[in-house]
Amino acid sequence: MSQVDIRALEANFEAWRKERVPELPTDKAFERFAIDQVLKDSELGDEEITSGIIAGKDDGGVDGMYLFMNRTLIQEKTVVLPDPTLKVDLVLVQAKFEKGFGETPVEKLHSFTRDLLDYSKPVENFTYVNQDARDAMTLFREKYEEVIGSSHELTVTYHYATKSDQEPNLKVVARIDNLIKFVNTQLSAAVVRFESWGCQRLLAAARRPPRKEWPLDIEKHLITDDKSAVCLVNLKSYAKFLTDDRGEIRRHFLEPNVRDYQGRQNPVNTDIRKSLGNPETGDDFWWLNNGITILAREAPLAGNKLTIHEPEIVNGLQTSQEVFDFFKANPDKTENRRLLVRIIIPPKPESRNRIIKATNFQTTVNAVSLHAADPIHMDIEELFVLYGLYYDRRKGEYKTLRKPVARIVSARDLARTVIAVVLRRPDDARARPQTLLNEDTTYTEVFNDKFDRKLFIVCMLLMRQVDKYLQSLGDLQSDTRTDIRYYVVLALACELAGAAAPSPAKIAALEPLAVSPVADTIVDPIYRLVLAMYKSLGGTDRVAKGKDFAEKLRSELATRLSVAQA
Repeated sequence: MSQVDIRALEANFEAWRKERVPELPTDKAFERFAIDQVLKDSELGDEEITSGIIAGKDDGGVDGMYLFMNRTLIQEKTVVLPDPTLKVDLVLVQAKFEKGFGETPVEKLHSFTRDLLDYSKPVENFTYVNQDARDAMTLFREKYEEVIGSSHELTVTYHYATKSDQEPNLKVVARIDNLIKFVNTQLSAAVVRFESWGCQRLLAAARRPPRKEWPLDIEKHLITDDKSAVCLVNLKSYAKFLTDDRGEIRRHFLEPNVRDYQGRQNPVNTDIRKSLGNPETGDDFWWLNNGITILAREAPLAGNKLTIHEPEIVNGLQTSQEVFDFFKANPDKTENRRLLVRIIIPPKPESRNRIIKATNFQTTVNAVSLHAADPIHMDIEELFVLYGLYYDRRKGEYKTLRKPVARIVSARDLARTVIAVVLRRPDDARARPQTLLNEDTTYTEVFNDKFDRKLFIVCMLLMRQVDKYLQSLGDLQSDTRTDIRYYVVLALACELAGAAAPSPAKIAALEPLAVSPVADTIVDPIYRLVLAMYKSLGGTDRVAKGKDFAEKLRSELATRLSVAQA
């Protein structure tokens, strides 16, 4: 190790910072950079990475906290947990833009963990940490409580990242040992790890490009003129294709599938499992199973091996999960049976969407991801580029292209703002956006094909102006900022439109005002009105998620502004 390694890391990091987060100061950018490297193999999108970042004032010494179940990221919006939950991973990250490992960050991790695992104290009592930290604590307690009684493996991993070219010294190691021993006293069955990320390890992770292609061994095949393929694949070969370097299922292969794994008790999955465990019948597996549909950018053939670029398993999640689980439990088992696999190379996004819908016709699905190739989402994506924004209708696309994080807009973030401004429901935008979007009625209200597409850019630009203004208020706590932002943007849109309940057309017409910076003299009184109302009701996240605050604001706006609609 040497100063050369540190300079190489600093150069790599600085290039990354300029591309991805140029607006952040160096220390904050390094926190996100480190989290990106730590979670690289989890293949999370920008929104998912952001959801776990709690860094900032009063973060308790934790920059990022993430809960995974069966390698699936669990968030506030996660309603149904994996069934069965066999593996739980709690990941905590601390990053310092320093050239050495110190005792203080480990001590802070220890203190944070002591609070996290002290169930005798409600999370609301930890007022010395910010709202994001309290939300992360609550998420872990609530979600883990749902699976704590079932058989599972729990792993708690701490990641401490710096620019150091040396390993932690003996004093730091002693602090680490104390932390691990403490967690073991509280979670006796847990596997506890502490990972030190120094210069060399961070640099190696940053230089490693995301993998985009995977080989699949096949036995029989038919290649069509468009380079798509229909093939028979040995069951064990398919399980190998699904397995990553850590022996876990490649979750990102399954993300495009509009249905989650339905659990071991699901009748279809029970039948699949019975078929896998009874080869003596003489029936080939593909006779009894509809098979797998994989979308890919390309899949060139060489001998009996297809190299599948950017695979997306859009149908066959239940079969894939059962095949993976079977061979993970029986790694030495020989297998002669085969599975029918279709690899389709869609010529255009619309084809991809139709394939997903057709192959999942038997299941009612209303997730935003299913509609990603609908014309309205493609229109929004094209429009946003004109304003310097990137609409991430397909998760992770712009992250891969290394576009700035601040300019990437997820479908969920856009939907939340539309719920607040157009539907005038800031409480729902704050509390329950994903649940609502899974309902037909709300989805069509938010992404209404009759809307002028400029409505969406107006909502997003106003939201960003509100966020910028709130960020500029140095004395405003982060939890308060999170709670009131949707209320402020609703009130601002109404103020600019001159109506307490502006029509979609009137909101779309605000485009010239949304593009230009809105004067602080307009935003400030709106902010003060909302803040006073929020505090008068109690000033908590429960207030922001409740109906009373929203009703009171709508009533006040009706009094202040004309109720005439366009």
